[in-house]
Amino acid sequence: MLARHGLAVDRLRRFVAGADVFSKQSDGSTVASQYARLGITLRPANMERVGGWAEILHRLGDVEAGIVPRLFIHGRCARLIECLASLQHDPNRPEDVLKVDAGEEGIGGDDAADGLRYLVATKSRTVTQRKLRGH
Repeated sequence: MLARHGLAVDRLRRFVAGADVFSKQSDGSTVASQYARLGITLRPANMERVGGWAEILHRLGDVEAGIVPRLFIHGRCARLIECLASLQHDPNRPEDVLKVDAGEEGIGGDDAADGLRYLVATKSRTVTQRKLRGH
């Protein structure tokens, strides 16, 4: 994906990932160590759910209430858009989003939305705009 957009790994400042990539596998390695061998250092994402979801809502804004959006999702992020639209409040904790795991085939789930939550929870509130190249 980086090559498709003409980016080199060293131009990217931050790679964050959920806790599962730091868990030891049966052979004693971690997914994070596999990325490290490729020159990509993963850092643990801020996993605080309620604050992360609140930050996403805040950054999406509310035009009708005069709150300017500061988070924009490109139309090519189809999985993320589909995932966000299907999120529901957790009935046992309304300030949180109901966790949905992917099926055994890896289809569905809320991983795309969690990735966005990790990003906004670990990135400063600066606004940058970048035009992507490629397909």
